[in-house]
Amino acid sequence: MLKIGVISNPDSQRNRRGLADLRLGVSGLVHREVDGPRSLTGILTELASQEVGLLVVNGGDGTVQRVLTELLEARPFERMPLVAVLPRGMANMTAGDVGLRGCGAAGLQKLVSIARAGEIDRHLRMRRILRLENIRGAGPQRCMFFGAAAIYDAIQFCCNKVYALGLKGNLGMGLTLGGLLLRGLVGGGKGPIRAHDIAVAIDHGAMLRAQRLLVLATTLERLILRSRPFWAEEGGGIRFTSIAHPPVRLIRSAPKVLYGWRRETLPREAYFSRSAERIVMQLNSPFTLDGELFEPQPERPLVMTAGDSIAFVRL
Repeated sequence: MLKIGVISNPDSQRNRRGLADLRLGVSGLVHREVDGPRSLTGILTELASQEVGLLVVNGGDGTVQRVLTELLEARPFERMPLVAVLPRGMANMTAGDVGLRGCGAAGLQKLVSIARAGEIDRHLRMRRILRLENIRGAGPQRCMFFGAAAIYDAIQFCCNKVYALGLKGNLGMGLTLGGLLLRGLVGGGKGPIRAHDIAVAIDHGAMLRAQRLLVLATTLERLILRSRPFWAEEGGGIRFTSIAHPPVRLIRSAPKVLYGWRRETLPREAYFSRSAERIVMQLNSPFTLDGELFEPQPERPLVMTAGDSIAFVRL
């Protein structure tokens, strides 16, 4: 029988209200909570020693990012476990693509029932995992989503201003990014959204420097608000999109960029999307990995690959 382990982050948004409901739902499972004195590596090593084959990550995107980094960099498991994401964070973008639909004990109990019935293979979704090297003050990091320029600016603004108003999760982030982009256009480029000087090389190609409004890379199939802001998907496991600054017909082009309506009419000089196996970037501004904020090393370019895959349980 598949052994199930649960890692809970008590500091994730929904877990701050308490874990009493989930503690009932994980009865009979190996349940560990992340806390200060105990490292995540130590918890994963313990779960590996107990031969856990299905790892449930109870938290938000940041918790998933840290678990993926430990799983693939420290390699505590001899055989990589299946991963299920219980969405108890703020945005839960990863869970929206490859996680559990319910965030409470009922969703966890459904997962347990399916696993114990031997039907888990029917619900697996393989996803590649991004690997970022040359991050200031940190070793290589794993994630599902990289965002820079306007995406980083929007996260900063959202955390400082919007979430305090009660507009949280994907809706709050989507409205923030859209509102700030519109404000930048109407206000003549003034405000939090600005141009960023970023150089990019795709699959060992030439390094092309440009003023960019937005840069993203992901291995997910859907992002916030079920959007798919990437196209030209043949060629590699990393989906990469860049929008030039100043943007061309941004408001009119938004449905095409986000949801694919008549993308062939997008101005190619402004809207760029490729699939790649390796991306190198030179940038001076901070960026986000699954909602967690990092800084580059200006003297060393970021190197992004996606050579590893993990099987996620999608329910």
